[in-house]
Amino acid sequence: MKGRKWNISWPKFFAFAAFIFMLYTIYDNWQEHQTFIDEAKSNPAEEKVSRKFVVLDLLEGPRYSVQIGVMPESSIPNDRNSSMVGVAREVFGQVAVGEDISGYRVDGKFYTESHLNEEERWLYILMAIASLYPVGYILFWLLKISRVRSAFSQISKLLRFSLIGNIIFYLILFGGLLGLIYLFLSTYTKSTLENGYEKFFGDNHAKANAIILDRGEDLNWTRYGGNQNEYYLSLIYKPENAESVFIVKGVTLHTYNKYEEEIPIVYNTDNPYQVFIRDMDFMDFINILMTETVYMTLISIILLLLLSTIPYFLWKKNKTGHY
Repeated sequence: MKGRKWNISWPKFFAFAAFIFMLYTIYDNWQEHQTFIDEAKSNPAEEKVSRKFVVLDLLEGPRYSVQIGVMPESSIPNDRNSSMVGVAREVFGQVAVGEDISGYRVDGKFYTESHLNEEERWLYILMAIASLYPVGYILFWLLKISRVRSAFSQISKLLRFSLIGNIIFYLILFGGLLGLIYLFLSTYTKSTLENGYEKFFGDNHAKANAIILDRGEDLNWTRYGGNQNEYYLSLIYKPENAESVFIVKGVTLHTYNKYEEEIPIVYNTDNPYQVFIRDMDFMDFINILMTETVYMTLISIILLLLLSTIPYFLWKKNKTGHY
C-alpha cells in the first residue's frame, strides 16, 4: 500500500492520550503510596512526647499534635519543624507528656497511625475524582457497541434525555466539579463555619490572657496555586481550676503584628483547647476575607448555583427545542 496516507483524528488521539496519562498518573500515585506504606509498616518506632499542642488555624481546626524528642526550640507548624506530629484526638487525650507514642519512621520522619490513615483516605478520594475521565472514556466506547447502546437507550427514553452525550458529559464534568466542591465544603468550609458559630454564638466562654511563647510564619503554596503566608502564635494560658494549656493559634497579619508578649483570648470552659482571639479590628476582618478558604467557599457556592440550573435548561432544551 505504497503511498497510502494516514488520516489522524487529532481529537480522538488527544482523548486517548489523556486516557492513558490519567491511568498512568492514578497507578503511579497508588504505587508510590503503597511503597510509602510498606516502608512505614516495616519501620515501627516509638518517640517520647515532650509537649502536647492543639493547632488552631486562622479559620479551621483543631489539629491535635504532639512534639517529640528533646524539647524543640519552635512549635510553629511548618515543613521545617519535623518535631510536630499530628495525632488522632483519641490518642491526644490518652498520651501524657513524658510517655512514648507509637508510630513509624520513613526517611527520618515520624508518622503516627492516624496520619497514615488520613493520607490513605485523601489518596482514595482524589483517585476517585481523577478516575472520572477514564470511566467516562470507557463508557463512551462501550456505547459504540449496538447492544450496549440499545440497552441504555431504553433507560434514556425513561429519563427523557440523550443518554450517549449527556451521561458522559455529566460524569466527566459535573461529577468531577461536584466531587471537588463537596470535598472542599465538607472539610475546610464546614470547619470554618463551626468555628465561627462557636466564637460568636457559643456558650460557656471565659476570658483569659495568654502568654506568647513563640511566633512564626509559614509560606505555603496554596492548594489552588500561588502562595499565602500563614501566621501563628504559640500560646500558653491557664484556665480556671485546670492545668496550663499549650496551643498554636493561627492569626491574621494584623493581630500577628499587634501583640508581642500577651494576647487576650476567649476559651470554651468545656474544651479549653478551643480558643479564639478576643478582640478583632476592622483590618482583621479584611485579612479574613482575603483568605483562600473564604475565596474558595464563595467560588464553590457560585459553581453550585450555576450547576444546579443546568439540568433544568437541558430538560427545557430537550422539551421545547430552545433554552
